Amino acid sequence: MTNDTSKTNAPKTNASTTADRRPQWLELIVALVSAVLIYGAGIVLLGIFPAPTAALEGVAGLFFSGAAPILVFTIVVLVRMRDLSAFGVRRVEPRWLLIAVLLAAACFAVIVTFDTVVQHLFPGVDDSQDTLRAAASGGVLALIGTIFFGAVLTPLGEELVFRGILTRFFERWGSWAAIVLSTLIFAVFHGINLVLPSALLVGLVNGWLMVRTKSVWPGVVVHIVYNSAFLILYSFG
Repeated sequence: MTNDTSKTNAPKTNASTTADRRPQWLELIVALVSAVLIYGAGIVLLGIFPAPTAALEGVAGLFFSGAAPILVFTIVVLVRMRDLSAFGVRRVEPRWLLIAVLLAAACFAVIVTFDTVVQHLFPGVDDSQDTLRAAASGGVLALIGTIFFGAVLTPLGEELVFRGILTRFFERWGSWAAIVLSTLIFAVFHGINLVLPSALLVGLVNGWLMVRTKSVWPGVVVHIVYNSAFLILYSFG
């Protein structure tokens, strides 16, 4: 009687291989510690060396909001060098990028309507976006910096961290757990203020896109289009 070793020696399935490659607890802890140190240092530096104008303050803040998560993501990747597809940095079908643009437009319409209603019901309510408005309306150079840092660098950095690391990590507990948990963290990260509904909506959409496509790029597109629309709107004062 011969031993059948085909089962014990069989390679892992695609599903189990994918699960093994996604971010683990080590990456999550490194991301948390790195974020605390980097954001803490950034806040201190911005406090010690304040910008001379509100417009420059806004541009500097947007640069930091994009550079910081990219640095966090880089540190996490270097912990255990692996294929970046483990973090959702992978190609996606072009149709998903078109879907992302349409979803971004829908999110923009919903939040503009929400903000209009809130401003009508509570005139003069602070939406904590004064520095962004100052940057976007601070002249051509300030607007270029605002668009690049706020609508390109920041979306890229935040999607790599919140979807590429967090959503992928939380997928071990199921798709909806991944979407909801990463969305809540993303929303709270943006502050308990009038921006919260916006962050919740975009977080839910991008979390769903991440789970559905296994790629960060649709979420990056949503984020770029959404942020661009608001920054251009702010440029009109």
